[in-house]
Amino acid sequence: MRLAAGSHVVSSEEPLELTSSEAAAAAPRLSGRTPGLVCFHQLSKERNLRAPSPPMDTSARSARNKLFQELKPHCVELSQLALKDDGSAESSKLLVHSTSQLLRTLQGSCQSYDGVFDEKLADYVFFPLSQILRGKQKYTDQLSELTIRCLKLLLEYGWRKTIALDLAAQLLILLTLVAGGIHREDSSHVQQSEELTIEAYGALAALFQSLASTSGGAASLVEASSVPALGHCVTVVLDGIRGGPSAETQTKALQALNCMWRCIKDQEALAGFLPGTVSTLTKCLSPSTTSRRSQTTLVIALEVLQEVLISMLGDLRTSNVRNVESTAKGQTLSTSWFKVTAAQIKLALSTIVRLRTHKSLEVRRALNKLSLALVDECHDTLVESASILVETCMILTEPATEEKHVTRSTTLSDLAMIYPDLGELIKRTAYNWITSLPRVMQSNDEAAKQVALAQLSKAQKLLVDLNLGSTILHNAFVDSLRDCAAVMFDLSASRKTFQDVTFQLDSQASMLLINGNNVNKRFHPLIMFEESQKQTREELTSLLANSGTRSSQLSIAGQMLEYARSASPSNVFPSYWLSFNLVKLAAAKYADIDDLLNASLTLSDDHEAVEVELLSYSLSVLSSADTGSADWRIQALAMEVVADSAQRLQRAFRAELVDVLYPVTELLGSPNLELREHAIVCLNIISESCEYSSTSDLIIDNVDYMVNAISLRLNVFDISPQAPQVLVMMIRLAGPSLLLYLDDVVASIFAALENFHGYDKLVEMLFLVLGEIIEVGSKSNQLQVTAAANAEHPPPSIEDVVEEVRKQLKRHIKDGPTEHQDFPRAPWKDAKTLLDESSGHVDDDRDSSPDQGVTEIQPSPPTKVYSMIQNIARLGQYYLTNPSPVLRRKLLGLISTACSALYNNENEFLPLVNDIWPVVIKRLYDDESFVVIAAADTIGQLCRTGGNFLTTRIQVEWPDILRMARKVQKQMLAQKTGAGSRRMYSQATQVWESMVRLLVAIVKHVPIDDDFFDDVLELLTDLLHRRQDVYDALSLINADAVWLNIHEAEKYKIRSPKMDQFVELIT
Repeated sequence: MRLAAGSHVVSSEEPLELTSSEAAAAAPRLSGRTPGLVCFHQLSKERNLRAPSPPMDTSARSARNKLFQELKPHCVELSQLALKDDGSAESSKLLVHSTSQLLRTLQGSCQSYDGVFDEKLADYVFFPLSQILRGKQKYTDQLSELTIRCLKLLLEYGWRKTIALDLAAQLLILLTLVAGGIHREDSSHVQQSEELTIEAYGALAALFQSLASTSGGAASLVEASSVPALGHCVTVVLDGIRGGPSAETQTKALQALNCMWRCIKDQEALAGFLPGTVSTLTKCLSPSTTSRRSQTTLVIALEVLQEVLISMLGDLRTSNVRNVESTAKGQTLSTSWFKVTAAQIKLALSTIVRLRTHKSLEVRRALNKLSLALVDECHDTLVESASILVETCMILTEPATEEKHVTRSTTLSDLAMIYPDLGELIKRTAYNWITSLPRVMQSNDEAAKQVALAQLSKAQKLLVDLNLGSTILHNAFVDSLRDCAAVMFDLSASRKTFQDVTFQLDSQASMLLINGNNVNKRFHPLIMFEESQKQTREELTSLLANSGTRSSQLSIAGQMLEYARSASPSNVFPSYWLSFNLVKLAAAKYADIDDLLNASLTLSDDHEAVEVELLSYSLSVLSSADTGSADWRIQALAMEVVADSAQRLQRAFRAELVDVLYPVTELLGSPNLELREHAIVCLNIISESCEYSSTSDLIIDNVDYMVNAISLRLNVFDISPQAPQVLVMMIRLAGPSLLLYLDDVVASIFAALENFHGYDKLVEMLFLVLGEIIEVGSKSNQLQVTAAANAEHPPPSIEDVVEEVRKQLKRHIKDGPTEHQDFPRAPWKDAKTLLDESSGHVDDDRDSSPDQGVTEIQPSPPTKVYSMIQNIARLGQYYLTNPSPVLRRKLLGLISTACSALYNNENEFLPLVNDIWPVVIKRLYDDESFVVIAAADTIGQLCRTGGNFLTTRIQVEWPDILRMARKVQKQMLAQKTGAGSRRMYSQATQVWESMVRLLVAIVKHVPIDDDFFDDVLELLTDLLHRRQDVYDALSLINADAVWLNIHEAEKYKIRSPKMDQFVELIT
């Protein structure tokens, strides 16, 4: 071998030939070509016969020479090593090292010297590589891989514009054999590295690109002599796509197929490869659990399929041959061929479009791009597949984005404007989706529901954009939407809501919520409340938002509301929910336009009318008394409508509070947890929208509305369990100022008690309200009572007497001494004159009117609050015989509280004591211990407030009281000394303590006889040394008797009185 320095042509006496096995394998496919040997000096002759290259400028020539000087040492070294190769490991190692050096030089030089590395330098570099390729079978895969990578660079940069056709044909055979693997004579396959296969596919792609830019390169591939090699190449590439061991192998094979398809221009040749190509790509794109394709592989496969189908079946390319009925000999393309092919393509596409549910966005975009391209480019040839492609495009349509860097591409809407027949396909697809939606919603597959709702949402938006609406579609959509909602919401209602029947609206927890500690302003969802159903709920909302124009949405909302008014109870909620959400979404959808323009120009009368009807219906739902058996979600939805109206009207909503506030507040006492939470959120939203600082301020400022509502209900005996609780809550929030408005309510409560006194729970709740009135009224300054004229005054002290004397002296000094007058010496008038005057005065007194006498000062009448409390206490006595012991105890506490508020006005209070005494004293002998305790405390309070007025009554009841006290004392002592005693926490001990408090109150405030005092002293002897209150009360009456009683006991330390302190004595 001689390598001429500086020459661009490599000459050699050694020919490049394929190995025997490779040549034998390629021989049948070369169609008569002399197999095996290709002399490079012959190739050099061909290169010399080509047209000379254009002259190069000085800088390019200099760069080319520099590049040649960089490549020359590596080429010379590699050639020498290839000739001296003896098959040893050391020789192979040197070849690998030298080839690696050459590869690195090529990678750097091809990028650095752009356009300088031409086909002549490529020929120069190819010579040493050909030595290795000639003996490929005896070299390792690593060396072969490096060689193929070098060859790929030669094809991409050196031969990118032109390549010798004979060389290209030989490289096609060689690279096909490398990519397909080596087969032995027994047809067994020799395993080779995956990297080598990948590089072979890459080199094939570069070869086809080079041939595409070479004059006559594309035609040379379809010549009779090259078709077998090309066919083998297509087979190997398709095998790599279908069964490549890795995603990278499949990707490189797809790229090779794409380059080959772009290179070949002969339609007849491509028609022969079309069935196998489409079949392989279909298998590659078919979702399979056994062989999963990577995202990149699927995207490239879809792009290649798009190129293949458009190049073969595009309307422009096939316009001349589609209508050819008879074909010449050897001609494939004809009308029948296109018909059969279109049918097969439809089957393939029906499998491929299953990728529209792929999780990868890039795959879905590639499929959408394929479908749009086929609809546009193959509109006539693939008309049978149009429905599949249109449906796929509708599913994969992405929402419009406002991002600036996103390039706008052709959409289905654009194509529908160009091709009118696509509009009918869109309407047909939308109708099928509409009618099938209820069936999908019945399943438990949330993913399927989400897909169906998203598809229909896109279809509705597309129909609106293209103005393709129709009456049939509208009616079908309304019916389907109602049926769908009925199915979905019926499943949602299966949730078991938490019930809290013991929840009290007047409890501390509810007061904290109302007073502003809860600022939640977001309702919990009424439908599809589970976390797994959140996406489904959002898709349903999106469907309603895209259901049409504003007028269409309002029309559907009106139909739904009318249906809800006359529907059965189980079907009310779905239609009601749809109506409300359609109106709300329509307002939100056009909010920007309404804000920009005058609302009177954009907001239609229909919109306002539907909103008014919706609010009216919601108020009727909230005000309805028969809601016990109804779906609780209807009331919750009504509160959402009210809250939405408040947010829309803001401060103007205050005019609606007269009808809204009480029904919403009443639901705070609902036994349903969800309704209570909805009521809290609704009140929070209303208070914020109406510009109140808190919910409590909202209720206090509008308490007159709520009182009127409660009074009207009580007047017609429409009594719900929550009404008394609402009234209690209002009294606690508003305080004494509200009591002035409750006189009619109290009268209505007593009327209800008179008619429903047999309902214990109702009676208890009503008396709960009365008790709250007394509790708040007793602390009010609106009682306006003065002390009675005969009220006891404390005796004057020495300081008071001294101060009065000083005042008299000052007055005497100021007025001066009075002049002394002598006493009369004779009568001023005689007896006759005095008699006449006295008789005249008598006649004048007889003739004068009574008003001229001494005028007595009349006490002022009691205030309204005082009279209200007095009437409650007087009428409450009639229910002290109620069978409910809890009610009896509450009434006794009510009377006790009332007495503490009313006792200052004796003229009004003492008649009340006279009326209630017989009933109250009987409760002291009640069967229930806690009632006895309450009765004892109430009687004690009467003694403290009534004083002397109860002397006779206590004397009458004293034997029974004393007997009761002794009985209780014995029970207490028995339990105290018995086994398992609870001591002070036992029932008998609690009753005994109440009796002690009663006896102390009697002794301290009611004048009693000495015998009664002795009875008390004897009964309470054991407590004198332990209870200071007992000792003080008894000592106030007779301290000596108390001291003597303690002294006689001789068990405890006693104290004898000595001035202001006690001296401790021990017996």
